[in-house]
Amino acid sequence: MSRRDRVLAAISCHEADRLPMDFSANRWVLEKIKNALKLDSHKSVLEYFNVDIVDLRDVEQPVYKGPVPLKKEIEGGVVQNYWGWRTLVKDTPTGPEEMFCDFLFQNAESLDDVQSHTWPRVDWFDFTDFGERLEKWSDFAIMATGASVWQHPSFLRGLDTLLMDVALNNEIGIYIIDKYSEFYTSYFDKMITSSKGRIDILRIADDLGMQERLLVSPDIFNVVFAPRIARIVDMAHSHGVKVMFHSCGAISPLIPGIIDAGVDILDPIQVTAAGMEPSSLKAGFGDRLCFHGSIDTQYLLTQCKPQDVADSVENMFSILGEGGGFILSPSHILQTDVPLENIKALYQKGKNCVY
Repeated sequence: MSRRDRVLAAISCHEADRLPMDFSANRWVLEKIKNALKLDSHKSVLEYFNVDIVDLRDVEQPVYKGPVPLKKEIEGGVVQNYWGWRTLVKDTPTGPEEMFCDFLFQNAESLDDVQSHTWPRVDWFDFTDFGERLEKWSDFAIMATGASVWQHPSFLRGLDTLLMDVALNNEIGIYIIDKYSEFYTSYFDKMITSSKGRIDILRIADDLGMQERLLVSPDIFNVVFAPRIARIVDMAHSHGVKVMFHSCGAISPLIPGIIDAGVDILDPIQVTAAGMEPSSLKAGFGDRLCFHGSIDTQYLLTQCKPQDVADSVENMFSILGEGGGFILSPSHILQTDVPLENIKALYQKGKNCVY
């Protein structure tokens, strides 16, 4: 089977020839892998690990032509992008990591404060020849990434403030949420159209869970977020594109609503979070969802040995992979605290998980 066909079989909850796999790492880990394994490109990394999905944010983007800088350094190493997100790279005991800081609208007190912001427009992005540039990835399942109706708004408003906004139905927070949901619906509509049928998956990322409980109630999810997620899903489905929804944490009470919104693939299956036991998820939702992820990055990949990683892959394959409907991946983007030997063990074992 081709990589693409392997992934599409899993999304349809059918068995493929072997377990399909996905990969995501921050830029420092990616550089470490390339240097250690003497690889010269992102594609060569995916091929080395027998990965079946390519994430477009790592390889191909439209040409930005907006009136504000794509990114600019403002002071003290803080970088601001065209949305107004501010990030800072900090050293950790295992290597550099990027974090969000200085939330632009955290202290906004009126709707005027946010309405006067220069909000990005889809026509800031040039998709000329975008589809042609995807041709070299045709063997892979191609995934467009970057849609969000909750997490990205928090990068402007701050998580604690935005939580209060949705709890109190504050017009400032709701306005910001709507600006993102409207932009991403239009932006990815144009991207998918420009891809000329080459994009297979659209990924929405909105962390709604903590380790032991939800960040928001099911009622708030169903009223505030589900309709906006469904709008993006409906757009993608109108093109024949499947939708992956990412949320870390203990989100099992939200899964019925996520399914009702039309989502096809649930990511990342954080198995160490409360209520996210793989056997329960497979039994409860395996006929309606494809599962993506499950290999723990909090403890397993960071602290255990390669054989422990291989054993976990085999266990997840036996549970989540039964009958198909499972794509193997780390449960978070790989960061600098994950040893290379454990990354290799994950993908070597995954390649050998055959149906």
